[in-house]
Amino acid sequence: MFVTPDNMDGQRISYDYVVRRYKIQRLLKGQTLVALSDICEEITSGIRLKKEYYTDKKGYRIIAPGDIRNEVVYVNELKMVRTEAVKEKDIINSGDVLITASGKSGQIIYVNEALEGCVVTSDIIKITLKDRSKGIRLYKFLKSSIGQMLLNSIKIGILNKIFVEDVENLLIPEDFDTYQDDYSHDATRYVRAEQLYKSAEHIFYRVFDYKGEEEYLKYFYVTEHLDSHRLDPEYYSNFYTELYRMIRIDTKSVRWQELAELVEIKTADKPEISENQKVKYFLLADIDPNFSIIKETHEDFYGNLSNRMRYIVRSGEIVTAKGGSATGTKGHATALITEEFDGMVTTDALYNLIPQNINPYYLLFLFKQPVILNQINMFTKGTLYKLIQRKDFEKIKIPRLRTDLEEQIAGKMMNYLIELQDQI
Repeated sequence: MFVTPDNMDGQRISYDYVVRRYKIQRLLKGQTLVALSDICEEITSGIRLKKEYYTDKKGYRIIAPGDIRNEVVYVNELKMVRTEAVKEKDIINSGDVLITASGKSGQIIYVNEALEGCVVTSDIIKITLKDRSKGIRLYKFLKSSIGQMLLNSIKIGILNKIFVEDVENLLIPEDFDTYQDDYSHDATRYVRAEQLYKSAEHIFYRVFDYKGEEEYLKYFYVTEHLDSHRLDPEYYSNFYTELYRMIRIDTKSVRWQELAELVEIKTADKPEISENQKVKYFLLADIDPNFSIIKETHEDFYGNLSNRMRYIVRSGEIVTAKGGSATGTKGHATALITEEFDGMVTTDALYNLIPQNINPYYLLFLFKQPVILNQINMFTKGTLYKLIQRKDFEKIKIPRLRTDLEEQIAGKMMNYLIELQDQI
């Protein structure tokens, strides 16, 4: 390939940069192009954050690149920043399009009503079109193969940095009106799923007053709870928390049952599958911990798989993480097995539960709440690799509400999963 001087940029002495730019120019040759800045009201980056900007009080929810995974913003995990740190240009509105500008750059987010009013960090570029109704069209175009090629053509350096001025000068086809109808439906689904989950939480927390504890109390006189197998001080501090006091007392609204009374925990026996048989399977890493869905599956001969692939899962069962650094945290992975995953194989890094005396959708909801996650964290052992052993896992206390309330929550969660699964 011979690149003429007029196709080079004296500020960007990079083989990859020049070749990518040249290829995209050849691809778009003959089309009517327009600079993105010409059809935009504003293209800007957000706040350059300092530690003192964060707050636990009133403020704005802020989106950083780390809050975006698989081009989904995890709204429940967003932090808050002080009002005085925010400028009007940093606030996003429905119809805006966001581009991550460093690291895993080039991820595209369409701002729907669920994200409206948030702000963004300096590592995210906000595009506000003059005609906001075309935001969905631009979103779809930038996600398309040619749109991604365009963004790849302006990435710079090891960090794949994208600069605001390069986005402003980006030449796109004047007629980029494609995929319009598809995304409007998808965006609505995510909003509906979020609303269903929030309404389930609203029912639960009307009768259950526990949202988690900021930090544990520290006590050192622990004769009553002394365990020769536990030498970690943090374990003993758990016995002096609000959670520990709560799970020992039944009330009019809540009674407690141990997990072992409500589920059968399958043993991790190697199944009788021929090594030459092709199987579908998923791993712990294939479970999205925020949405509690299986986001990806694989297929291979059983003989090629790890010796740890020991469960055959069935519809209606639940899988939940047994160990790992995220065990007992917000990142703890749990998923309900729906019909499309019935009969698949998975790893013994998960516990495989068969709900018997509890609605599986209600149990799935609980495994996303601090009341269960903090109990799991209480019992985990290990520093580099946290693990909750079966005998401790079986003792986890499950809050039981009135039957009608549990069924309402279960119904919300079932519809929540239906909305999410339709988008995978």
